Amino acid sequence: MTRDPLIILRSAGLRATQPRVSVAELLFCDGKDRHVTAEWVAERLDAAGKSVVLASVYNTLHAFVEANLLREVRGAERGVIIFDTNTVPHHHFYHEKTRKLTDIPADAVKVLKLPTAPKGAKTVGCEMIIRVR
Repeated sequence: MTRDPLIILRSAGLRATQPRVSVAELLFCDGKDRHVTAEWVAERLDAAGKSVVLASVYNTLHAFVEANLLREVRGAERGVIIFDTNTVPHHHFYHEKTRKLTDIPADAVKVLKLPTAPKGAKTVGCEMIIRVR
């Protein structure tokens, strides 16, 4: 993947607004996968002199999810949405003391049987969060 935020945004079909460019630089330009909250992103942008209001950070992160640049991880911590730059199917360890996620490759977890989906629904994926202390 390219590390140029403008190319990343355009390739995803997103307009290159200043908040989007700033968030894309922070999340994608060093090539590292990370798990972040909107608050973490806003704090890092502010520290870098690129202040973006929290509502714009949330809007940007949700736009990135819709464009498949990020994935949402819900359920690790009550009321907290964690955004994951690793968009391939995988699972997570959730470290309760540090409140951090660690990726687990999808093939490292064997699910022997899933319950039947409710009537009218189709199972489209299964991602596990394993809590550790």
